[in-house]
Amino acid sequence: MNLLFVADVPFKNPTSGAPKVLYERSVRLAKKHTISVITRITEDEPLIEEKVNGVVVYRYYVNRSNAINFIRSSIINCFNVFNRLLVHNNIQLIVFHQPISAFIVNLSPKSWNIPKVYTFFSPAFKEYETKRDIKKITIKMKSGSLALKWVEKFCLSRCNKIIVLSEFSKRQLIEYHKIPVTKIHIIPAGVDTKRFIPASSPIKEIREKLNLPRDKFILFTLRNLIPRMGLETLLEAMALIVKQNTDIYLVVGGTGVLEKKLKLLVGQLNLNNYVRMEGFIPDEQLLLYYQSADLFVLPSKFLEGFGLITLEALACGLPVLGTPVGGTIEILGKLDANLLFSNTDAYSMAEKILEFYHSRSHLSRSHLSRDKLIELSNYCREFVVANYSWDMAELEQLLLAQINGVM
Repeated sequence: MNLLFVADVPFKNPTSGAPKVLYERSVRLAKKHTISVITRITEDEPLIEEKVNGVVVYRYYVNRSNAINFIRSSIINCFNVFNRLLVHNNIQLIVFHQPISAFIVNLSPKSWNIPKVYTFFSPAFKEYETKRDIKKITIKMKSGSLALKWVEKFCLSRCNKIIVLSEFSKRQLIEYHKIPVTKIHIIPAGVDTKRFIPASSPIKEIREKLNLPRDKFILFTLRNLIPRMGLETLLEAMALIVKQNTDIYLVVGGTGVLEKKLKLLVGQLNLNNYVRMEGFIPDEQLLLYYQSADLFVLPSKFLEGFGLITLEALACGLPVLGTPVGGTIEILGKLDANLLFSNTDAYSMAEKILEFYHSRSHLSRSHLSRDKLIELSNYCREFVVANYSWDMAELEQLLLAQINGVM
C-alpha cells in the first residue's frame, strides 16, 4: 500500500497521545508499505522534508503571529505541499489525524477521488474549549469552536471509515457529529512493551538518579497542564492526604498553560514538601520516572479519549488509579474496577490513594513483600501485553479494504 497520513501534530519526537499514535502506526506500517506524512513545521522539527524510520515526512510552514495569518499560511502551504507530493506519488489512501490539515487537503481536487479514513481521538472543538478556562470563553472563542466543529464534521463526512481508540470516542462521534455506526471502527492504541518495562535495578537507585526521595511513597502523573486534566483537583487531594499521612509524595510531569497557577496552588496548600512540579520530562528519562514510582495517578476531568499514558505505566508494572472518565473506564475497568476513583473530586482521589497505600493485600509497593510486589507488577504488565500491543494486522486489513473499495 502507498499511504499518506495527514496531521497537525509533531511526528519525530511525540510526547503525547495523538502524536504517539501517528508515529507508532505509520512507522510500523512502513516496514511493509510506503508511508508518507504531511504535518506542520515546529521549532523542534524544522526540516521541510526528512525520512524518519522508513516514513517520509513533509512539513509545511505556518505563521503563528495571529489567527488570520495562521489560517492563511496553513491553507496555502499545506495545499501546496499536498499537491506537489501527488506529482510523484501514487497515493492509494489518505489517513487523516486532525481536522485543520484534513480540511485543507480536502480542498484540493487531487484528493477527491482518493479513498479516505479518519483517525478520531476526541472532538477538536471540545479540545479547543478545554485548553482555556471554560468560565472565560469569549464570543470570539465560541465562534472559533463552532467553526472548528463544522470543519471537523465536514472532514469526517468525506471519509469512508472512521477509526477510534475506544467505545467512549465512538459515542462522542455519534453524539456530536451524528456519524452512522457503520462507519466507525474501534482499533485501540498500544504500547511498546520492549521499551516500557519494569525496573531491573532497585527502586531506590533509580530515585537517586532522579533526585527523588528514597523512602517516600511516590505518586507520579504526567499530563499536559491544561484545565481538563484535573491537576488542581489532584493537588487538593494531596492537601487532604498529607493531613493524614506525610509519607506520600507527588511528582507532576508536564508543561502547559496552568503551570504557573499550579505552582502557586502548591504553595497556597502548603504542599511544597510533598509535591514536585517536574516540568517537561525528556523522552529518554520517562521510563525512569515510571520505574521510580509506587503509583501512577490519572486525574482527568473529562475528554480522556483513551489513555496511552495508562498503558505505558502498566507496562512498566506500575499500578494506575484513574478517574471514571472516558477511555480510562474501559482500560482500568477491564483490569480491576477497584483502580477507578469513585468520582472526579478531591475527596474521592484522597480516599482511594490512602486506601491503596494502607492495603497490605492490594497495591502498595512500599509495604508489600517482594513476592507480592513481583506478582502485582507482572499482573499489570501481562494485562497490557495481552490486550494492547501495536498489532497492525487489523489496521492493515481495514485500510486495504478501503483501497479496494470494500465498505
